[in-house]
Amino acid sequence: MSSPDFSTPSGVYDWSWFARGMANLFSLPALILVSAFIGFGGLAREAGVPLLQLIFMVPTIWALPSHLLLVGGIASGAPMLAIIAAVALAAIRMLPMTMALIPEIRTPRSKNWHLMLVANMIAITAWVHTLQKAPNIPREGRLPYFAGFAGTMMVTTTFAAALVHQLASAFPPFVMAGLYFLTPMYFAISTWNTARFRAEHLALIFGFCLGPAFYMIVPQANILFAGLVGGLAAYLIHWQGNRSRGG
Repeated sequence: MSSPDFSTPSGVYDWSWFARGMANLFSLPALILVSAFIGFGGLAREAGVPLLQLIFMVPTIWALPSHLLLVGGIASGAPMLAIIAAVALAAIRMLPMTMALIPEIRTPRSKNWHLMLVANMIAITAWVHTLQKAPNIPREGRLPYFAGFAGTMMVTTTFAAALVHQLASAFPPFVMAGLYFLTPMYFAISTWNTARFRAEHLALIFGFCLGPAFYMIVPQANILFAGLVGGLAAYLIHWQGNRSRGG
């Protein structure tokens, strides 16, 4: 990650980079994300989420893990407080992501409301992509580039999810089964690939193993408990390993 450089002397932003960000809709990470939201549209329909609510929730929540937790909670009949807690815990990871990205894309003349607006577009795909591209983009073009890429992704994924939501009943069952599988596969692979520490990989492994076990005990909140217990176990192993090496 490059260090902030506020030496650009011209206007607030160079909006020619907005279209360049939009053009990356056809990049591999973007196409994978769109395919995942195709699966999510089918999942939302099966969970009983109406079309208008789906169209509203995709760009406003704009984080696939949170979408999955929300729809999964609705489908399982989980208590509202458990759903809120699970979605909130999943959203906490956005805070360090925002703190890492905003210094990279702001300019000396950026307004706070500019930054708050684009902060709501931060999700793992757009975040990773922009951080990789930012060092090669003039500072005045970084925020427009991110807005172009993330904004185009929001519109496209909303359209894809809504289209599948409406057409799902016409698809053969094996096609819908494949579409359902796209979303958890995307979530699992992208989370594994972006994990940087062994503890993160352990948390994922523990979560996958504990999910079915907790489903037998607390089916309405198995994802929440699997995440809490698996994450805590991974952290304790990581902490004990660091303590042993330090001692």
